[in-house]
Amino acid sequence: MKRRLILAALCCCTLGISAPPAVAKPSLPAALQAIVNRYPHTQFGIAIYDLDARKMVYAREAQRFFVAASTTKLLTEGTTLAILGPNYVFRTNVYRTGPIGAIGTLQGDVILQASGDPNLSGRIQPDGTLAFENEDHSYDGSPDTKAVPGNPLAVIDDLTAQIAARGVKNITGRVIIDDSLYAAGYPESGSGVIVSPIVVNDNIVDVTLKPGARPGAPVTMIVSPQTPYATFINNATTGAPHSDRTISVPDGQADAAGIRTVTITGSLPAGGPSILYAYDVPSPRRFAEIALTAALQARGISVEQTAVANNAPAASEIASDIIATHVSPPLSQDVKVTLKVSDNLHASIMPYLWSPKHTLRAGFDIERAFLQRAGLDTSQTVQNDGLGGNAFIQPQFMVHYLAYLRTQPYFTTLYNALPVLGVDGTLFNIANNSPARGKVHAKTGTWGAGDILNQRSLVSGKGLAGYMTTASGRHVAFCFYLNNLAVPHGQDSSRVAGQINGALATATYLYAR
Repeated sequence: MKRRLILAALCCCTLGISAPPAVAKPSLPAALQAIVNRYPHTQFGIAIYDLDARKMVYAREAQRFFVAASTTKLLTEGTTLAILGPNYVFRTNVYRTGPIGAIGTLQGDVILQASGDPNLSGRIQPDGTLAFENEDHSYDGSPDTKAVPGNPLAVIDDLTAQIAARGVKNITGRVIIDDSLYAAGYPESGSGVIVSPIVVNDNIVDVTLKPGARPGAPVTMIVSPQTPYATFINNATTGAPHSDRTISVPDGQADAAGIRTVTITGSLPAGGPSILYAYDVPSPRRFAEIALTAALQARGISVEQTAVANNAPAASEIASDIIATHVSPPLSQDVKVTLKVSDNLHASIMPYLWSPKHTLRAGFDIERAFLQRAGLDTSQTVQNDGLGGNAFIQPQFMVHYLAYLRTQPYFTTLYNALPVLGVDGTLFNIANNSPARGKVHAKTGTWGAGDILNQRSLVSGKGLAGYMTTASGRHVAFCFYLNNLAVPHGQDSSRVAGQINGALATATYLYAR
């Protein structure tokens, strides 16, 4: 989709004629318009703001609302840094409801009190940073999708080690997750992961499928993490080469204890790569209870009673004695994960944490006050969640917001958390050969739908918003939105739209003077 502009003088000496004058560089408006003209049925909103001169360099439909998608996470994460601070940490405590006897019997329940920490997973590295893959495992079904290496239950295992170190050998009661911090339990509107105060492995079980050697052969399956929470029955087969991937991983059926049986159907094309599919756990609380129980049992600690699917502790049941605790890496690390890979679940959690009331309404009251203190007109943006599932933003609002963030003490944290054009995160495969590669730090956003009638897809919203230093040395904040781009069947619609925004970024880098 990207076209290169070749600027060169022709050497005609061998023909005995003088060389023509060098081709003049196009103006920024002309370069941007040339890109827009290629897509006559698509709407574009563009704003480019000079951060030093404090003036708009270029604007196209900048006062109109556009589908903002995940560029909305810039508002979410900026508010999070402003309210909680880059050094904020989550503390996840495990309590007991009874004494520990001389022979190691804990008379009562073990209760893990969820703190909203989105990284009870294998992301945590020995140096305290959080790992990520450019195509996060919540965005499943692509050959580029990967889970971070390591043990997805590393935090759970560490908590059980602490409990064992207290001398506990037997628990007479239940293992319970207290997820009462805020009311959730709904699927976020992007990738469908359940929003919850308890988040183990991003509330996902990774199911990696590989096609067989020939059509009709069964596919192979690897499940991570393996817990008693879900049993996967693999009925998927290998299809013809180059056929469509039709894998289905449903919620499955639950028994009285909340344990699931999941039957996988569909096919993968012969000769194709392994594909990771995300099983979004229907009950994060029950998933965590079963995983924690199994981890305790693996350490030789027996659990006499079984928690049931609708079990929850009363506040009076939680004793003051902490028998295990986990302290997260600083919030700056989670901001990086959220923005680099556009993690919908992590962004969805943040508004619940801004206010002591732990409700979306109270959280957005906090955000609105923050934006208004910054001198921004909040009537120029529409936001209903942390991820941008139902969000509309005027490009002029976004660049003025980005200009404000640049003046704040946490700006470096946010800037370093943004994907880099052609290098990493959700921009790892966009404009890789552009002269702007590595020089644009920006948040992407994608929203779309299918078109069964015409066997194609429609990108209803694709955005790119962030910062760059242009080739001429100008520091700019920019916002590019394109809405309603039809993409033929068989093409990666997100990448096609992303390359258009990459072309706009390249033109801005070259010609904003």
